[in-house]
Amino acid sequence: MKKIFFICLLFAFSRLDMAAQTDPQTIKDIETVCNYYMDGGTNGDSVLFSKAFSPTGQMQYMRNDTLIIVSLKDFMARMKNTGNRQNRKTKIESIQVFGNAATAKLTIEYPTFYFHDIMGLLKTKDGWKIVSKIFYREEKK
Repeated sequence: MKKIFFICLLFAFSRLDMAAQTDPQTIKDIETVCNYYMDGGTNGDSVLFSKAFSPTGQMQYMRNDTLIIVSLKDFMARMKNTGNRQNRKTKIESIQVFGNAATAKLTIEYPTFYFHDIMGLLKTKDGWKIVSKIFYREEKK
């Protein structure tokens, strides 16, 4: 039992060390980009929404066992600037940074389902941008 406790403790401290290596400003910058996406979508603000993305990126997802690929440029064009607030909650679940590359796991909760988004981000000359998006829609039980 002591051995298992020691291994868990060692793992926990190693995870803290990994998190400590990422500059807090970098995490804040990535959170800002993720919030452009989530807040823009929630509030029907296409300008804010589009600030998150590199138009050369892609979104990929599965629909009825078929892989669907959409350019982020086309995804941004679908977002209308309505100003209508959607009934949803958003959350940044995690961020991992590897130099100028990062991943962010986001959850968007609607009344009857969740979207689980996994974003790939790169630090460009214009700052952090989402360059890839995959997602899964989970129905609430």
